[in-house]
Amino acid sequence: MERPFYTVLFFCLLLSMSLSGQVPPPPTVSSGGGTQNPHNKIKRWQFGGNLSLFLGDPLLLDVSPTVAYNISQKFRTGVGANYRYSVFKTKDSTTQVLGANTFIHFQPLPWFFVIGEYEGVNVPNPAWASGPESAPKRIWQLSPLLGAGLRVRLLRLLQLNISLLRDFNYQPGISPYPNPWRFRMGFSL
Repeated sequence: MERPFYTVLFFCLLLSMSLSGQVPPPPTVSSGGGTQNPHNKIKRWQFGGNLSLFLGDPLLLDVSPTVAYNISQKFRTGVGANYRYSVFKTKDSTTQVLGANTFIHFQPLPWFFVIGEYEGVNVPNPAWASGPESAPKRIWQLSPLLGAGLRVRLLRLLQLNISLLRDFNYQPGISPYPNPWRFRMGFSL
């Protein structure tokens, strides 16, 4: 693997360690009136992600686990990893894309959220096949994303997240995605 991949991995691990080292104590419920529910505490950590499978040409498998920290009931921040495996039947080739992201959610309503994300993915360099030998085989594409989504509670502990994001650094031919809009469906616990 190339050195930039380890740099991004080190940055994500450092960020996650700094987040885990600053966990405030869980909120306490005062013993005042009988109308307070002790189960209405903020759950500080959420685990989830996206899993996509597209059966076609190309055949795509996309796995993106995430860990989020709830700052308050309306704000959460987190980190995630990306892995995408593509099989192109017409070209008889496969592609793997690795990456990481960091994000912040603002949830003004229980069912609606706004998301800002910064993603880095390690993609094959299109100039490598036809360019000079000094060209790197893989390059990093860094993308700021902004979007909105819906959060639907399916079970007591499981929530379905559906979002649409816009990639503001979309580069045709380099990006592993077909267009600058990203539709995501995932879950959180």
